[in-house]
Amino acid sequence: MEPDEAIHLKNRHRFAIAYRVAGTAVGLALVVLAVATSSWANGWIIALFGFVTVGGALTYHLLTSMTLCPKCRADMTNFRISFEETKRKLFHCARCGVSAYLTEGFYWQRDVAG
Repeated sequence: MEPDEAIHLKNRHRFAIAYRVAGTAVGLALVVLAVATSSWANGWIIALFGFVTVGGALTYHLLTSMTLCPKCRADMTNFRISFEETKRKLFHCARCGVSAYLTEGFYWQRDVAG
């Protein structure tokens, strides 16, 4: 199956967007809480914000790098952060040969790569 015929992972795409929006809301809520209560001096608030930021980014990368094959339900992974000119993240199933792609999260990962 050619990359042009790859299956769009729509459910994973929607879940990744929801995860990203929820993570942003939690992070902003923590910032507002810390500013409103003047608790930046509290080490636990800074540690919690760091955990949400770093842990959220790491789990988001994992979320957009692992999926199941839409045809045979085998595990597919692609942990690479691709080149700038690439428009989507391709997954290839080793079991049945199906190609699938994901666009959500890919641009964020590319920005981090430089």
